[in-house]
Amino acid sequence: MDKNIFKEFITNEIANKQTLLLSNSINDEDKAAIQTQIDGLNAIVEKIDALEEDETTNELIDELKQTVTELGEKLTALNEKINLKNNETEKEETEMNTNYLETKNALHDFAQAIRNSKSAEEFKSNWNEYLVKNDIDTDSSISIASGSEQGYLPTAIKGMINDLWEKGAGWLADLNYTGAKAFYVRHNASDKDAETSRAKGWKKNGVKSQQEIELSAKLLSGQFIYKIVSLDNQTIFDNDESLITYVLSELSNQLLAEIRRCILVGDGRQANDPNKIDSFEAIAKTTTDAYTTVTTASNTFLVDDLKIMVDTINNPDEKPIYLWMSTEDLRTVSRVQASDTATPVYMSTEDVASQLGVAKIFKTDLLGSDYKAVAMLPDEYLMVGAPDLLNGLVYKAHDIWTNRDVYRNETVAGGGLNAMKSSAVLLPAE
Repeated sequence: MDKNIFKEFITNEIANKQTLLLSNSINDEDKAAIQTQIDGLNAIVEKIDALEEDETTNELIDELKQTVTELGEKLTALNEKINLKNNETEKEETEMNTNYLETKNALHDFAQAIRNSKSAEEFKSNWNEYLVKNDIDTDSSISIASGSEQGYLPTAIKGMINDLWEKGAGWLADLNYTGAKAFYVRHNASDKDAETSRAKGWKKNGVKSQQEIELSAKLLSGQFIYKIVSLDNQTIFDNDESLITYVLSELSNQLLAEIRRCILVGDGRQANDPNKIDSFEAIAKTTTDAYTTVTTASNTFLVDDLKIMVDTINNPDEKPIYLWMSTEDLRTVSRVQASDTATPVYMSTEDVASQLGVAKIFKTDLLGSDYKAVAMLPDEYLMVGAPDLLNGLVYKAHDIWTNRDVYRNETVAGGGLNAMKSSAVLLPAE
């Protein structure tokens, strides 16, 4: 064996290990182990140099092979250890970037973006800077406004919004969302049992008569609906989360409450009021039309009146029916008394709902004295407007004249009944 070839191999091993000593990926203990290996390899080089030009012995060759093999095994184990550490570090860095939106820092940065922005556009820009800084790969073609629906909001903010939605939206979440900005409802309002509507037989030499269609059409379109609150600049919150929670809850709850009011009874404002919300068809009406049947309560049993009202809803597919009434009236129909002297007991709301043939009963004070109860098929009430119309984005501006921060939650929303006889109203007894 040519000792120079072997010496070159050992020398390369020494150079590789000396390079490892310069790495920041290994600790002092590992460096000491590498230095021991280098010393051992240098000793081998010295033994090779001590050989005469043509002198070789099997014993020396075997010794050198054994030493190199042992050092190679230790080097392999050390490299695996270093690679594992590097991979873990890289993974931690990747997870840190990916999970930025889940950290408290994201919540703090989001609050700072709100505080430091004087307009909606400035807020989007400020928040985007935090996203880019933390390696959140946002598509430059997507605004933060739409991007927030794709995961660019802090996880804590999403949780707050979801909580507000679940607590505040209530039965609104069960309505039918079309995803459209506008929707035309078209139905034949003719009596399906009238001779002009019925299908007919034909006899030889006879003349066929056409069906007469009484078209009931209405356009469902969205309207801008907003809520604005302002906070004095010197108002102090305990932390970022309390600021954001307050702003989101105040804006969202009122927006959702207003939409619920509009759907049940209308917003109550005069037709010429500039603030009137007229994009929702109210269920509560005083006159029967193609979509709603109106009945009047008797002076006998309210439970009978409610059952008769619910039965006027056309529900061949047995979809869930929702019913709204006052707390006082619900207490009246749930009261059971075996005799005039017996102690009354009360059925649960679920039991009353089962008796009336509805899926859910909601207590409300919105009906006032004008209506006893209203009911509808929630699946037949169509909602149109913004893609996420009940989670309008919060915008912020600053009023320099009063030193107040102004927050606005705004959405585009509207809706109306889609199916014939899909709702019912019970008026108070005359």
